[in-house]
Amino acid sequence: MNTLVYPLIASVVLSVVTTQAFAQIAPGQAQPSRAEMVQPAPNTSWNLFNLNGFDTEEIAPGLYTFRYGYTRNIFMVTDDGVIATDPISPEAAKVYRAEIAKVTDQPVKYVIYSHEHWDHAPGGQIFKDEGATFISHENCKAHFEDLPNPNIVMPDITFSGNYTLELGGRKLDLLYFGPNHGDCLVVMRPDPGSVLFIVDIVVPGAIPLAGMADNSLHHWMRTLRELEAMEDWKTMIPGHAGPLAHRSAVTERREYVETLMASVKAEFDGGTSVFEIPSKVRPTEFSYLRWYDTNIQSNVERVLTYYFMGW
Repeated sequence: MNTLVYPLIASVVLSVVTTQAFAQIAPGQAQPSRAEMVQPAPNTSWNLFNLNGFDTEEIAPGLYTFRYGYTRNIFMVTDDGVIATDPISPEAAKVYRAEIAKVTDQPVKYVIYSHEHWDHAPGGQIFKDEGATFISHENCKAHFEDLPNPNIVMPDITFSGNYTLELGGRKLDLLYFGPNHGDCLVVMRPDPGSVLFIVDIVVPGAIPLAGMADNSLHHWMRTLRELEAMEDWKTMIPGHAGPLAHRSAVTERREYVETLMASVKAEFDGGTSVFEIPSKVRPTEFSYLRWYDTNIQSNVERVLTYYFMGW
């Protein structure tokens, strides 16, 4: 095995540890105001959200976001029932269901997976037991079948391309951009469309987790550019951290990764040893981002494999 692979394996482990650590930051700290969170990048308030416990917040009429620890989802309340998304975990799903019940006595009719990863998808049995229909991109089902998890409910409905779910006079668009973070991730656009639910491909105000695991770098950047080109939305709900961010968080993430890629490629093409590049590339213009000090080297290592090994 190439020696560069070992740090990457360690990076995957570190990413889990980092996520758990940041689920406990800012004890007792007040949440930044909505007005602060929707200001453009760079925005320091994105790093100040209290990530202890759980919370539910109404973003727009009938549109809510639920957070459990560091992970976040959305749900929509309609006249004919609730559309829920990522259950997160069996423990989180119990709290999630109780939070929905505080808002409405409508049943959960649908549960939608944003993608296949196990920090978002498990826990849906509580909703299946009340009759919910589960929906995902068809590639997610293939992942679930290839690597079964007993806590993940298999989807009842799958689709390729985009999909629109309508319930009780409301609709939720599921936008598929192809491979990026895995190959089944969808961006969700609840009506009237000015807010997007964007999971994992952007975490506002932060650099990616340690190994940038399961990311196709060029397709990831293509997806972010396509999101930037969409003119009919203003704010995003991320799959991690605070409840809202300005759309410029997408640009901030793209510019960071593209700068990293350009810097690594310049060193690689210039003949710098592959063993020196991970400790040499440091785009300090992004040092204000969360996790920069802990994750920058492993981010560089991931980009280096792109140019050195072709994946």
